[in-house]
Amino acid sequence: MASGVVRVAVALGVVVAVGYPIRHEMQARAAIQHNLINSLDANDAAALRHWEGSAGSFVVMLYDRCMRAHGGDEQACARYHE
Repeated sequence: MASGVVRVAVALGVVVAVGYPIRHEMQARAAIQHNLINSLDANDAAALRHWEGSAGSFVVMLYDRCMRAHGGDEQACARYHE
């Protein structure tokens, strides 16, 4: 009986330890889509769905791309800067 409870507790701990970072990343990606909804074109939205890095690194990539496109004009790229 006690070993069964221990197994359930360990299994629950593993699920929480694995699930928490995944849930956090999914929430961050959803926040990007929500906050940048008007500035993401269809290609950027598709790129976000296939992005293998973190959500934060995706925003950094968008910011860097914007800065290059606008010649370093921070005003034009303020929506990407956290």
